[in-house]
Amino acid sequence: MKKYLYLICLLCCCAFVSNIQVVSAQSSAPYVRVGLLQGVQEIVITANDDFVVKDVDNKVNYKFKKMNEVNIRQKDRTVYVNKKGKETTTLVVAVKDNAPVIVNGKRYRGNLIIQPHKAGLTVINRLLIDEYLYGVVPEEMPASWNIEGLKAQAVAARTFALYDKLDRKHTKEGFDVCVTTDCQVYGGMDSEAATTNKAIDATKGEVIVYLNQPICSVFHAASGGQTDDSINVWNVNVPYLRAVEDKEEQSPYQSWAVSVTVDNLNKSIKNSYSDIGTIKEIDFSGLKKNLNKASKSQVVKFIGSNKKSVELTKTQLRSLLGLKSSNFTIELEGNKKAKGDTLKIDKDDKKLIFKGSGFGHRLGMSQWGAKSLADKGKKYQQILYHYYSDVNIKDMYK
Repeated sequence: MKKYLYLICLLCCCAFVSNIQVVSAQSSAPYVRVGLLQGVQEIVITANDDFVVKDVDNKVNYKFKKMNEVNIRQKDRTVYVNKKGKETTTLVVAVKDNAPVIVNGKRYRGNLIIQPHKAGLTVINRLLIDEYLYGVVPEEMPASWNIEGLKAQAVAARTFALYDKLDRKHTKEGFDVCVTTDCQVYGGMDSEAATTNKAIDATKGEVIVYLNQPICSVFHAASGGQTDDSINVWNVNVPYLRAVEDKEEQSPYQSWAVSVTVDNLNKSIKNSYSDIGTIKEIDFSGLKKNLNKASKSQVVKFIGSNKKSVELTKTQLRSLLGLKSSNFTIELEGNKKAKGDTLKIDKDDKKLIFKGSGFGHRLGMSQWGAKSLADKGKKYQQILYHYYSDVNIKDMYK
């Protein structure tokens, strides 16, 4: 499950008004290029059937029997296949009968593209988008969950992958999507499960669109009772990422508390924002305290001993302190709470307590919320329409 999705999708969400092409019907599923490895000097590949390593520039094919191990390494501008080295820009690894290719012990569907760069080899897995999703969905949501929740995750993941592919943010690196939470976690064939494969097959070709374009279908672990609005988190108005109530959500993150020493908070603010001296007062006048409200315009003002101050949004505080979400309140240790909109900090006060709910940026679909809705009988379409506003679900193959 995606436990952390930081602000890395900001550029993606800004781009919904950019030059992304309208989704059109396709006769077959699109391919996606996945950046498996970057900057490595050496890899070991093999396959479950006979395979060939093609040197595209030199028009040389190296043929190998199944389960033969092949060492590919880079030295300067030369790429060596076992001990045979040539200057090249691209190697392609293709396996007979679409059998899995194995890279450093991990199995992947599709083909490999290997490209040398100054920092080392880039290893790319090229495969059909739904084959890619087979290795994504079980990494993002437990395969044991309700099938309707898994279907919702499959459609959201397919949409997110297509959006990334069209947005071209990794094009200069030679691929469409990465394998981390910057895109979506991808584990290849070793991560696949029968239930998630079934959910992907059952929703084949389906994507979420807004004005006939694929959306930036971000998702998170748990909303804590209400999702947030894009304007609050990214300061960007994305019309389909609106705050919605999530009353059905049941998750391990319904409530949490984190203590932070005043000294560490002082240091964090100084290092990242401004030297305001020792924090003497926290002003909550710009902060709505109801945890069930979206965090629009929520700012906390920290006033220091040198009469300087800094205002931080709850999203900035979450990032600064590594909090589970931006859905929180603040009090001093010992249950010392603010008087009115002000919390005075004395020299004897050592810790601040952040009490909140939810996990993640709280934009788009809550995964625990999707599970709860599915468990109550909601279909995956209803789940997706609940979390993404004014959208449609479209079959890209029709």
